[in-house]
Amino acid sequence: MSLRIIFLGTAGSVPTNDRSLPSIVVQRKGEILMFDCGEGTQRQMIKARVGLNRKMKVFITHMHGDHVLGLPGIIQTMSLLGRDKPLQIYGPNGIKAFIEAIINTIKFWLGFPIEIYEIKEEGIICEEEEYEVCAVWAEHSIP
Repeated sequence: MSLRIIFLGTAGSVPTNDRSLPSIVVQRKGEILMFDCGEGTQRQMIKARVGLNRKMKVFITHMHGDHVLGLPGIIQTMSLLGRDKPLQIYGPNGIKAFIEAIINTIKFWLGFPIEIYEIKEEGIICEEEEYEVCAVWAEHSIP
């Protein structure tokens, strides 16, 4: 199995000249698993030559801005580029309202379905034939 891990952003709450906000992509067999989507993620994806129209699952670890504010831009860009595949987004309580607010407030044409999964408890949150993704609760301070 071919597996490629790309660190798109590794900065803390504030980007630097050399580091973008948090986002990690795992590419496997034409599929993208994205963990967090900080501001600037779509630009980093373009630089890393990560396609925006592949099968994709986005996992948001928590609802701080440095982990979610890349979602509005990436969703709009996917629509503008003609994405037709569903986008799956997994995240904590509040992710569904956040995505719905993006779509309803920014007012752009959404040309693909978005499937949103709010995670309520620890355990396996996504299970495929060759892998599974598990959620574990952790303490995290507010910047």
